[in-house]
Amino acid sequence: MQHGWVISFGAVLSWALLSAVTRVVLVRFDLDPWGFSFVQLTAGGLVLLLFSGKASFAKTSFQRPSTWIIGIFRVLSASFYTALLAIVSVLEAGIMGAISMSFVAVAVWLVFSRPPAKCEWVGHLIVLGCAAALVLRLEPSLLVLTLTLVFANTICVVGMTVLAEMHPDNLSDDPSVRIGFSGAVLLVTAGIFLLVRLAQAGLSVGFWDWKLVFLGALVGVFLRAPSMVLAFSSIRLVGSQNYTAATAFLPLIGMVIEHSFYLLGWIDVSRFELEFLYLGIGTAIGTIAVLVARATARKELSSQIAAK
Repeated sequence: MQHGWVISFGAVLSWALLSAVTRVVLVRFDLDPWGFSFVQLTAGGLVLLLFSGKASFAKTSFQRPSTWIIGIFRVLSASFYTALLAIVSVLEAGIMGAISMSFVAVAVWLVFSRPPAKCEWVGHLIVLGCAAALVLRLEPSLLVLTLTLVFANTICVVGMTVLAEMHPDNLSDDPSVRIGFSGAVLLVTAGIFLLVRLAQAGLSVGFWDWKLVFLGALVGVFLRAPSMVLAFSSIRLVGSQNYTAATAFLPLIGMVIEHSFYLLGWIDVSRFELEFLYLGIGTAIGTIAVLVARATARKELSSQIAAK
């Protein structure tokens, strides 16, 4: 379990860095968000398939319907979250996105018959309260769009997280199979991205801009690929509930990284406000309360089993 939490922390750190870098690249270079996402997903997927080895070139992963469903959820989630990052900071997006922890807890209860721990609801209420307080601080012109993107992203996160916990390839004891599965999901996601873009408006000249291709490939190989591997490994080791809880720390970590980029001059505008920091800390406190409640419940259950 301890190893699982180390992996989870690595996943959160990687996702926070990916989110901050994506925001910097999109804002600073004015790149096509769909094209940037497609290139980084493709580059990340290909490098993972190469690392998985020729013997397990993820053929079975591509044949499983659940892989494609996860890919669809990934496309939608990435689209919604990228659109969200275009109008709010990483800290704000992370605070609002933390509500997925509560939704995943309910989904796991319904799908796997794992009810929330006693007193866990206290932490969930804190997290939901912080998200609600942030929403009330948004500009009226951004309110409806922001809420739509947040809830749409949450539904996708719930779907792909629960499916990832159930996926046979992610449950495999063979690391090469799990890496191949992660690569397959990225490539499926990239393919769906491309199809949607073609249906929308075809491929503009900006879609293949050399800066977009170069930066997208770098981000895909060094951030997107490891983020996906660490995320699926975390789900496998600690479960979808605890992985989602770990991602609730993204707001604070993302804020530190993004504000560092602002101080370095990589982005011109920082949406950082002290009140948002307090809400980020509140989100972390609520998450810790949830994790403590779960740990206490596991300890009590172990004691009861030992007593028998």
